Amino acid sequence: MSMSKRWVDWAVKLHAQTAQAAGAVYVDGIRSVTLNPGLQSSLEASDGSPYATFASLTAGAPTGSFETTDLKALLDECSAFMAIDDDGTHPGIEFFLQSMAQGGTRSTGSAIKLTIGNGILALSSLELSHQAPAVLSAEVTARKDGVTAPLAVATGETLPATVYPATSVIWSLGKVVFNGTEIDGLESVSIEFGIEVEAEAADGDVYPTFATVRQIRPTITLKGVHVDLLSTLSVDGAFYTASQVVIYARKRAEGGTYVADATAEHVSFTLGKCRVDPGSIDGDPKSISLTLSPYYTAGGSPVLPITINTATAIA
Repeated sequence: MSMSKRWVDWAVKLHAQTAQAAGAVYVDGIRSVTLNPGLQSSLEASDGSPYATFASLTAGAPTGSFETTDLKALLDECSAFMAIDDDGTHPGIEFFLQSMAQGGTRSTGSAIKLTIGNGILALSSLELSHQAPAVLSAEVTARKDGVTAPLAVATGETLPATVYPATSVIWSLGKVVFNGTEIDGLESVSIEFGIEVEAEAADGDVYPTFATVRQIRPTITLKGVHVDLLSTLSVDGAFYTASQVVIYARKRAEGGTYVADATAEHVSFTLGKCRVDPGSIDGDPKSISLTLSPYYTAGGSPVLPITINTATAIA
């Protein structure tokens, strides 16, 4: 016996009934994919026996996650969270693992396809760092729908012949603006979308049959070297009304540096009302962190904590 098979990442296929009714969307730029059946088994003993004499599967909670550098592809489909639902024609979300070829590179055959037909896809985080590619991550929470398994595995698959995944677009850290004033000296921006998903089961079901978004509490962390920001914010922090804080991801130009600011190909994150709280000052030389906490404005014209535009110019 010997090791003769290996698999690696491939594009993620979004094809839920509600969100992608018009047709499947492939998200390229995949950096990692993780899937976990989340199984819990129990071992039982009785009659004074030192050994367990009975085993059964008591619960399963399949989850998945993936990271991509193609911000626009994913954000155009899911600006916060989306329902995953299947109807046979629309299978839900499909994760492909492509086979590494013995004596070669990759094979289009012998692929593995893992399908989550029902549940919720939610954004997890976005990392924007100085001179580095932006990386957007998302999490998938599965549920069982009728007799459909929450996670299905198929082996010996052939990768779709008309799809050619590749790194073709990249974004990096762009401007951050507080009420019209650009914040200089930034090293990184980290957005935690704060979407808490719950999946529940009852009636003796092994897998969850109900999935919902419990709460949304986004936070943004800025790290920079201009410690004198405190003169603007004060040690008590600052409050900004809706649309006064904007964070940009700047699109890179293939073969060059950046796409021109005036070209509407960048990505912006406009915050609702938010608090900005100074964090620790440390390091040598010194750096400072800021925590931004945007929140929802209710009413006839509600304002979300974060509004995303995937085709904007940088003002």
